[in-house]
Amino acid sequence: MGLKQSDESIHKQTLYLELLLEANKNISLTGIKSPKEAVIKHTIDSLSVSSAIEGEKIVDIGSGGGTPGIPLAIANPDKKFYLIDSVLKKIKFLDEAVKVLELDNIETICDRGENINKISADTAVSRAFGSLNYLIESSKNMVSKNGLFLAMKGKINQEEISDLVTGFSVLQIQEIEVPYLKATRHFVFIKRK
Repeated sequence: MGLKQSDESIHKQTLYLELLLEANKNISLTGIKSPKEAVIKHTIDSLSVSSAIEGEKIVDIGSGGGTPGIPLAIANPDKKFYLIDSVLKKIKFLDEAVKVLELDNIETICDRGENINKISADTAVSRAFGSLNYLIESSKNMVSKNGLFLAMKGKINQEEISDLVTGFSVLQIQEIEVPYLKATRHFVFIKRK
């Protein structure tokens, strides 16, 4: 994936997964229970999108337990990340993780994405968030005019591509190989027309 991480960065990625798996015992943040599986499906999968994000301000829409936003923020300390989720208990976990990890490049927001319009992000990224149209509708008020909507998907549903909301178009669909992940992965790049 071409990411060079410092020892501090690797330590923070490890600590984040420990926090996530511990908190998951009390609140549902992930279906993954195994640390090895968490490294592959949360950290490595999240970091796979690092070179695809554009600009300095990134929105992680439907952040849930913090992926891909927290791993990306650790790997990209020069960029600002907004972690958006409408579930308060998830935001409370994210706030605690951000505090423990001492990440000053993350802001969490507890609200539905479509209600937020005070951010002018360069990229909105989502992972396991729903349809492409749901991504657009949930984040279009937060993304700048020339901003990128970047969906991390498994298999591609051609109907989803065909039914894309008016005013937006798919620029590219990129199949990627995530190390150690035995699953199909795609990035879908969308911009306003």
